[in-house]
Amino acid sequence: RLQQAACATQQSLDEVLLHAVQVGSPPSWDDAPAEFQADLAALDHLDDKALWRIARSRKTEADMERYQELLDKNANGLLSAEEYDELVQLRVEFDCLMLRKVHAAALLHWRGHQVPPAEKLRDAV
Repeated sequence: RLQQAACATQQSLDEVLLHAVQVGSPPSWDDAPAEFQADLAALDHLDDKALWRIARSRKTEADMERYQELLDKNANGLLSAEEYDELVQLRVEFDCLMLRKVHAAALLHWRGHQVPPAEKLRDAV
């Protein structure tokens, strides 16, 4: 992982090792649900610019509205089987986006950037 961080940040492995000794190792994805771990691990290979794009990414307004519509229908017991499947899929997409945003922010912080608090990132789903 440290070699990957060195490549992504265009630093020598020695510099990254020194940084790891000073501040700790990069954030881990081991505690994330198994279905998201490979996606989070891939973020280690990205440069800072790509990580910032992910940390600032958002779902579209249409996705947010559709998700809320499905949640409301579900709460009222009016959801069809197809809509239930759509709701589950949207939930997985939202979870994945949130995990990617937080992990990208943690990597950026580990790399020395000032990153907004996690609640600000959550608000920008």
